[in-house]
Amino acid sequence: MGRLEGKVAIVTGGADGIGKATCELFAAEGAAVVIADVNVEKGTALARTITARGGRALFVETDVAREPAIVRMVSQAIQQFHKIDILVNNAAIFVLKGIDATVEEWRQILDVNVVGAALVTKHVVPEIRKAGGGAIVNLGSISSFIAQPQFVTYNATKAAIASMTRCMALDLAPDKIRVNAVCPGTVWTQIVERLSEEKGLDRKGADADPGWGGACMLKRIADTSEIAKAILFLASDDASYITAAHLMVDGGYTAV
Repeated sequence: MGRLEGKVAIVTGGADGIGKATCELFAAEGAAVVIADVNVEKGTALARTITARGGRALFVETDVAREPAIVRMVSQAIQQFHKIDILVNNAAIFVLKGIDATVEEWRQILDVNVVGAALVTKHVVPEIRKAGGGAIVNLGSISSFIAQPQFVTYNATKAAIASMTRCMALDLAPDKIRVNAVCPGTVWTQIVERLSEEKGLDRKGADADPGWGGACMLKRIADTSEIAKAILFLASDDASYITAAHLMVDGGYTAV
């Protein structure tokens, strides 16, 4: 029996990258998965793939920056699967700016990365309470804790996620809801692949590059599946006595 057998999980930003890997792994471990994403084509395709493999999946087009879209997504999740046990706040955008960021750029990244995660949690938590408790996993980053050049906007949002995780864990502990964060280093996602190509690097070159994989102890970039496994651990009963934690999945980057 899978580690999430009988559970229902919502994964925001679930159509691609870490979110996609998480949806696939959760489904393989027995969970019904709600794929909440703005990308209709990829989200629909992923739901079909999971279903074809014998899993349970529902795609709901969801812009986490719009509260009505979140309310609709939660409603459809309940209509389809009747409860919610797990939430993975993964949806995020990359606005990589320093102090020259415009008000519009700040609002854009804050609305998705911070306010979006807060609003999804707001509307999902009542359903997790009804289920008798569960788990929330927020996606932080090494950027939650370190300074990086010209990353003021992004790092500020990920630092907020770190603080929100601790506060949510405190507030929701009486409801038997654990709240933790997974904090990845560099992961081979679509954006990292594109940035590597712009530097003339393939995957092997990016793994060895001192600015990418070479910056961490393990001397390589992570696969999305490796981050998904950490998310699975914190979402499962294997982590039943863990809350308010920030699990670094960074190949040792922040330790040196």
